[in-house]
Amino acid sequence: MYRRTEVSISGERSVQTKTRNIFTLGIMAAAAATLVACGGGDDSPTPSQPSVTVSGKAVDFYLSGATVTFLDCSNKTTTTNATGDFTFPAGCATSALKVTGGTDIGTNQPFTGVLQAPAVTYKEGVTPVISPLTTLVAQLGPTQAAALAEKLGLAGKDLATLDPMQDAATLRAAVVVQQLVDQVAKTLTGLATGGTLTAEAAAAAAAKAVASAVAGASGTADLTSSALVTNVVSGAVQNAQSGLPANLQSNITAVAANVAALAAPLITSQVSSVSTALNDIALSSSPADTLSKLKASGSINVVTESAQSSTTTALVKAVTPTALTDASNAAKLAALGDAVSTGNTAEIQQAASNLGSAVDSTAINNVANAVKLTNYVLLSNLTINGQAYPITDTISVTGGTLSSIKVALTQNGDAFNGGPSQVRAGLSYTYGGNQVDVIIENVTLTFNGSQLVDVVVPANTTYSFEISGNVSAAASLTNGVADNLFDSANGGSLNLPFTVFLGKLKSAGTLSQAQVDALTPKSPSTFPVTFALTGISGKDVKLGALVDGSVENAKTASVRTDAAKVTGDGLKTTVTLNQ
Repeated sequence: MYRRTEVSISGERSVQTKTRNIFTLGIMAAAAATLVACGGGDDSPTPSQPSVTVSGKAVDFYLSGATVTFLDCSNKTTTTNATGDFTFPAGCATSALKVTGGTDIGTNQPFTGVLQAPAVTYKEGVTPVISPLTTLVAQLGPTQAAALAEKLGLAGKDLATLDPMQDAATLRAAVVVQQLVDQVAKTLTGLATGGTLTAEAAAAAAAKAVASAVAGASGTADLTSSALVTNVVSGAVQNAQSGLPANLQSNITAVAANVAALAAPLITSQVSSVSTALNDIALSSSPADTLSKLKASGSINVVTESAQSSTTTALVKAVTPTALTDASNAAKLAALGDAVSTGNTAEIQQAASNLGSAVDSTAINNVANAVKLTNYVLLSNLTINGQAYPITDTISVTGGTLSSIKVALTQNGDAFNGGPSQVRAGLSYTYGGNQVDVIIENVTLTFNGSQLVDVVVPANTTYSFEISGNVSAAASLTNGVADNLFDSANGGSLNLPFTVFLGKLKSAGTLSQAQVDALTPKSPSTFPVTFALTGISGKDVKLGALVDGSVENAKTASVRTDAAKVTGDGLKTTVTLNQ
């Protein structure tokens, strides 16, 4: 028996977002201060004018302990507090800004990038925000701010004053932009050995390339597009030309193309993962609560992993400068980049072998070891309607009705770091004009060595459901007794029974039998399926996927209901159900 704790049914999906600005935003007039004009003029006294005290905010997620430099005010500096707030020094209210250092309170990682904001006249009652988005504006000039916002899908939003932690779409765009800029800058760092390129110059070259690509996009810029990322890397290399070693400067066009071919696949994969992790953010009553929920969902793990990664630096360093100046190497370098992006060590070694002496064998071995999975759960295949299928992007199945998908799992090493082997699981599919999302708050896996031997949903575990489309419903239910999701298929599988999950909603009175039938996939049809896992309380649990006999990194996947979200490793496939 299942206890209904929350049930709502409506004609259309309604997501209530509570936002409350908990920070004091404003510019306060200060008494009895004098602004002294700079430069020449007559000797008559300057009229006394009130000065202003301007409060600003530094945001990737909020940056704590970061240094804010006022570039047009004798490079004066100040430091942000725990929520990114800072105060302008007297007389610096129209200065361009630069933010470095400190700690990103979202990932709890040192902030290694550079944020910028252009010189503008800040108005009373408005708090300027320095973010990855204002960094792009600084590259193109403040007159381009509105156009950049539109290209980022943020039309009508003021990038100079909108706190990303108070707007879901802006937060996603800001973090994705920063990870793209950061990974491109790291690529340039790997290229700069023997040159004069500084970390700050690399960040500026990367930001300028991203800003130009966004501004030049046809329609809304897709920051996860391999074509856009390739153009960004190529542009950044050319922007950084003067700081690169002389032997690379002399053939910069070939170098830019080769580095883009090599690094773009990995950068695209990382940025796409971050974008997926931050899709469909539900803001809470405060930025702190929003961040707490993002951590619990597993979303922050993906951002942290990207922020910590320096693989692009090592990958570029592994290729000889001579090889990077040879335009004929582009295809082979792209193959190496593709292999590294998947974490497939066999393919990495083969691609490196094809490049011969162009690759340092020790360096590329280090890259392969860095991306190789250790301590993970392997998704080896799927069983659908009694037939086993490999993990692929598309699956063609025979059978009139799809009642369940069984995912074969094995453990390699210690996937749970000595803790209980418990996960939160999300399942999503779209069929017949409806999207069905299911999240299970506790799935306990039992392994005997590497073999999966039991899967249980303990009693009193919450299931949350959301259905949108022709049928619209949402519910949170708890199970009165434990549910068994184990199946012996393929040596031990996690069973995801679509019809059983829908049956819970019918038993709770949320769905009719006719609606259950309409939501059950039947042939002939083609529909996407997403499956995601993360640890309890946002603990990171890594998954691998067996692809053509080799282990690769599982895809980043995310499932969300009105009540919960699961983001982590998983699978995305499209199932064609034949008669």
